[in-house]
Amino acid sequence: MDVHPGMKMPTDLRRCSWCGEAEKPSQKMKKCAACEPSCQYMSKATKNMDPLFELEVRPFGFANSLAFSRALNDWMEAHLWALQTCTQAYILKLGGVKFCKIPPIYMMNFDVVCRTTPRQTPAERNPALTFSLRAQGVIDIATWNTANPANADYWRGTDPEREQVAAFMEQRCGSAFACVMCAVFKCDRVSMSNTLNFPILHVRKRLPLDEASLDILEDVLLLCCGTINKGFPLRCLESGTSKIPLPGRFARKAGKWVWEPLFADWDEYSPTSKEYEGLHAALSGNRKTQLSPKQLLSALLAL
Repeated sequence: MDVHPGMKMPTDLRRCSWCGEAEKPSQKMKKCAACEPSCQYMSKATKNMDPLFELEVRPFGFANSLAFSRALNDWMEAHLWALQTCTQAYILKLGGVKFCKIPPIYMMNFDVVCRTTPRQTPAERNPALTFSLRAQGVIDIATWNTANPANADYWRGTDPEREQVAAFMEQRCGSAFACVMCAVFKCDRVSMSNTLNFPILHVRKRLPLDEASLDILEDVLLLCCGTINKGFPLRCLESGTSKIPLPGRFARKAGKWVWEPLFADWDEYSPTSKEYEGLHAALSGNRKTQLSPKQLLSALLAL
């Protein structure tokens, strides 16, 4: 299973992962067919609530809801590999592509918590650490639409976008592509949310998966959540050939946040090394398999 087909994540943010174009001051990033997180737009009814959004985000140090939404998008982009993998693994646990109906009746739901403070300046907000992932699951789209009129407006308005993503991914992945799964990111104590469309791919193994494969998925979810919440984004080297992602950190360079890998290969990592104590915590937990991180990620790609 190729979790992120043909994709090499750029080391900096706000750059199209498919075409490589960077955001410019005169030209803000827009979607490039499939890759960029999409902020939930505000309908006329929702715009009337904008002052409420402003009050909700100020305790976290954001001047307005747009700045908050952009920070959430940057966090989503920083952890894109792990978030897509979480989505793919979770869907496989529920039965795979048979669970994803067309037209869709479910969407992924990520509950996040904002970790920023009013004392932090925008330049001090590490995009890998601005939020943490509290829980994930699936929600019924019909229920979500009826919860707020703006949700229904948004869902109808983004039908063409999902169709565009599906067409692009089918062209890129061929028969491996199954469908598109929309994910909504909701932050505790904030009413607005952001969304992202993930491609769901077929697996080589026959469904339903056997117990050993399900154990691999459980451990992959644990690894992804750990690296997300400890601020070690997983990415494949832009210049490399391996599909196995590496953990890294974002560092501030020349006014930009740039991702840097901790090492060039998982073989360099030792779970007893004092050099990677923070990573040890990210990779800890009660795992069902005895596989190393590299072995586990290789097993995932082999499903």
